This record gives sequence, structure tokens and C-alpha cells, in this order.
Amino acid sequence: MNKLDEVIGFLSEVQKKFEAFCKSFNSTSGIEKKRWESKIGPTDVMISRGEIFEKASLVYCDLEIETPPVLAEKLGIKDSRMRALVLEIGIHPNNPKIPKAYIELRANIVGEKVILAGGTDIFPYFENKDDVKYFAERMKSLCDEYGQDYENLRKIRADFFKSKYRKSNVGSHAGIYFFYLEDSEIDFYKQMSVTLFDSYKVIVKNNKDRNFDQEDIEYKYKLHGQWAQWVLVEDEGTRFGLDMGIPPDALLGPILPPIAKF
Repeated sequence: MNKLDEVIGFLSEVQKKFEAFCKSFNSTSGIEKKRWESKIGPTDVMISRGEIFEKASLVYCDLEIETPPVLAEKLGIKDSRMRALVLEIGIHPNNPKIPKAYIELRANIVGEKVILAGGTDIFPYFENKDDVKYFAERMKSLCDEYGQDYENLRKIRADFFKSKYRKSNVGSHAGIYFFYLEDSEIDFYKQMSVTLFDSYKVIVKNNKDRNFDQEDIEYKYKLHGQWAQWVLVEDEGTRFGLDMGIPPDALLGPILPPIAKF
């Protein structure tokens, strides 16, 4: 099996795992599924709403686009087009004592070359050192196992996922991010998603029965507003996707919080 087929098969398995994960917590609700077609390719969306997760979303795009200038420069090519496979998952819990979770998995195919990118993190609504420490330890163990530099990948995420206007972090920055990973490192890329699902399952179970009140809910929605502002105003990937022709409902509907207050 070549690397492209391996990546496509893996991303298909992630979609199945997401669906099973949501059903294990939102046990009485189904999964909403919809496909959008556009001139650059299809976008598939899955959304779960239920007892534990207010909104858990997966968006998967298979696009043919112009190679972004930064990537084209790195590869030493000009005026090229590429295939972009992009899978993003965002999980927003009902209970604000559970952090929300996120993972992004990308594969950029330029000619015969497959370049992997992505990352993951948790987003606590309230300070919870135990959850952040646990997630950071799982990410570091993952990196150690595959010979990756955790602190370097954590710093890449921290430097990119922050608000220049609010001067604040976006996420816990216990997670990792990489923009350019050789396809020889595909096992690390795959295991990152396994680690996210496994560790987040523990975090959800540890926090799902914690008490919260309406004031906590209001604070959660306030943070949702701040995160929505970052996605809409500062996130280059979101703007790039919209500029490239992904329908706004297909892109923004899944990744934005279900309710936000400003």
C-alpha cells in the first residue's frame, strides 16, 4: 500500500472511531451527517449532540487547491496544485468542568510527495492542573515513543494558537502541532489520534459528574465567544479554507461552538 492510500484509509478509520466515541457518551442521540459539494471538492460533516457533548463535530475535506505559497517555497516549486485532505474534530461538552478537545489531521499531496500536518490539544474552561498535566504527559510519552521533540512541537502550537489581540492562549498548550512531517513518520501521525481519543475518554469520565451551575455555563459561553472571535478573525487556516471555496456552512458550522456570548 502506498502512503497516500494509507493516509486515506487511516482518515476513514478516524471518522468511524469518532462516531463510536460520540455514541459511547451521547448514547441516546444519533449522528447528523451531511455533505457539501464545491468546485474544489467535497466536505463531509458529522455532528453529535446529546447528554455529555453539547456538540461534537467532525469535518473532512478532500480538496484540490493551489499549493499554499509557504509550502510551495519549502518544496521549491511554483504554480502547482495539490490535493489537500483535512480532518478536524471539535468536542464541546455540556458540563463546563470537562475541557473541550480538538484534533486536526492534514495530508498535503504534491505530485508524488505526501506531507503530513496537524495537532491536538484540550481547552479547559476552568483551571484544572490535573487534566492539563495528564494530557501533557500523554503527549510527551507519544513523542518520546516516536523520537519526536515534545517541547518543540508544544512550542509550535503555543506560538501559533494564541490571540494577538487578547494576548492570551487558545487552548491549554499541553498539546502539540506540526506543519511539515515526512510520510515516513506516519505511525506517529496515526498514534496522535489514538492518544487523543484514549486520553480524552479518561478526562471526560473523571469530570462528567462534577457539579456546575448557571454561572459556570455563562462563563463557558463567554469563552466560546473568545474562541469564535479567534477562529473568525485570527485563524489563517479558516480564512484560507473560505477563500479557497469551502462553503461557510460546511466549514464554520462544525468548528464554531454551539453557543457563544460576546
